Amino acid sequence: MSNLSLKHKPPLVTVLFIQGVVFAVLYLLFPYLEMALGQSIPLFWKMVAQGLIAGGITVLFGLTWVWISAQVLAPPLLMLGIALNLPNWVFPVALALLILVFWNVVSNRVPLYLTNQTTAKALLDLLPKKKGLHFADLGSGLGGTLRYLAKETKGQKFTGLESAPLPFLLSWIIGKLSGRQNLSFRMKNIWTQDLRDYDVVYCFLSPVPMARLYEKALEELKPGSLFISNSFEVPDQKPDQVIEVDDRRKTRLLVWKM
Repeated sequence: MSNLSLKHKPPLVTVLFIQGVVFAVLYLLFPYLEMALGQSIPLFWKMVAQGLIAGGITVLFGLTWVWISAQVLAPPLLMLGIALNLPNWVFPVALALLILVFWNVVSNRVPLYLTNQTTAKALLDLLPKKKGLHFADLGSGLGGTLRYLAKETKGQKFTGLESAPLPFLLSWIIGKLSGRQNLSFRMKNIWTQDLRDYDVVYCFLSPVPMARLYEKALEELKPGSLFISNSFEVPDQKPDQVIEVDDRRKTRLLVWKM
């Protein structure tokens, strides 16, 4: 079913299309099913069925667990909200908050993954002992990794690039409050950012963009720079070094020397 994967379409378009098709089909089929059962089916359970079927189809389209979970949960939660007589403003506000947090999932299938403290310590050990080194986190999320690295080093700079509005805003505010002069956050799409200024580029994204991002790193990073991926491999590109992190999720840091 890999041919069903809409690699060149925004995932939001795909999931809305699936929900619409499933709703239309079930709308036509439920009257016949109710006649066969001899009783009506409560609306809530219809929505549960819609969510499960839409989630199953979303698996076939090759989307991530975030989208699959949203497909399964959205219809019954919507009905539950209506049954509880929640104010009308709750639904658009909740949707807006989700979009602000998970903007990268909507636009390019990159979920919000957060690097844990154990992995951040492993990254610190990987950093070259070079004064003036410039480290970039592509998709820096809430900025915890960079704040840790900036605190533990001297004479090195750390920049976070994040395009999801709410994580960027939170990381920028917390970064300013930290008072670290060697730390900065920019609301920037990683595809439009030139990587030539950086000595180390780190990312914790998803399998989807890795091949394209590696090509970008090859073209733009200076010779001797490091490209580090948390967990996700680059197809057909063997890393120069693999660090096994002793954490619960058995994280691997894949390191390529440009």
